[in-house]
Amino acid sequence: MKSTNKIADEIRSGKYPKERIDITQFFSNLGKDQWIPNSKKRIQVRDVDRNLERIENAVNKIKASGDTSKLEPLTIVYYPENNEDKILNGNHTVEMAIKCGLKEMDVYRVNFETQLESKETNIYRLGNLLNVQEVEKVPCSQDDVRNELMKLMDEREENGLDPRPTEEEREGFLKAYSHVTRATLGQWISYHKDYGGRKAPMKSYTDVELANQRQAFRDSLDYQEYAICEARTLKGWRDSGISSIFNNMMNENKRKALVIFYCKSVAQVDLLTNTNIRQRIEDRYKKLSNYYNVEIKCNFLRYE
Repeated sequence: MKSTNKIADEIRSGKYPKERIDITQFFSNLGKDQWIPNSKKRIQVRDVDRNLERIENAVNKIKASGDTSKLEPLTIVYYPENNEDKILNGNHTVEMAIKCGLKEMDVYRVNFETQLESKETNIYRLGNLLNVQEVEKVPCSQDDVRNELMKLMDEREENGLDPRPTEEEREGFLKAYSHVTRATLGQWISYHKDYGGRKAPMKSYTDVELANQRQAFRDSLDYQEYAICEARTLKGWRDSGISSIFNNMMNENKRKALVIFYCKSVAQVDLLTNTNIRQRIEDRYKKLSNYYNVEIKCNFLRYE
């Protein structure tokens, strides 16, 4: 059986066999040629599911030049048990492609069972070794390596083992990633002991996704009496955020409003999960509701 490193080398060099597949399977179709990623068809090894600004910049360049040749093949993992493919490397590339009108792409397909030994840690290692082979390349960061280590420690713990990696496993990280030191590995290992393993990556929202989420609330019978406010970032809950609530109610002649919030950065996810910001927002809106004899509700969109 080829090692994960060998598979990564063959993919990077283009020696690994390619297949051409329909990429629409990795998206949900909103109609009018609007596509949003299906998170269940993607393997995320990074802290954020995707960089929307980078995708938009690349799409603009491609459309201006008409040249799609720099879009590298995707790397996908095939799960025989479910007869299912998931994207490992190229989550940005595939979104660039479909926004440029492409419906098929070349892929490198890796079998989860026969090539990756049915181990998620091997998936993470492969994803990190490949970096991100896209139009605008982003190298493997220390956070990406830390996520791989957390996954390894989670797996060891689930199997009844000491979560701390063996010396051989630590050497494997040091050989694979020259920008990671033994001291750094030690710090990350201590982090796992105190705080647990890797968290899910932050979910990003396009304008289309936010607009569709807002429309979904409008269509819901539970919110027929509510003015549904445009989705706002967590940072924008005060000042203009509050004034927009009352403007929406006034314009729609309603006494109830629903405010939609989403996280735009990992820092905002940390703020929502590690502080009392949600309670502060809800308390403030409750006071406004009581004072002005209205009803203001909040909805916080999924952030992972």
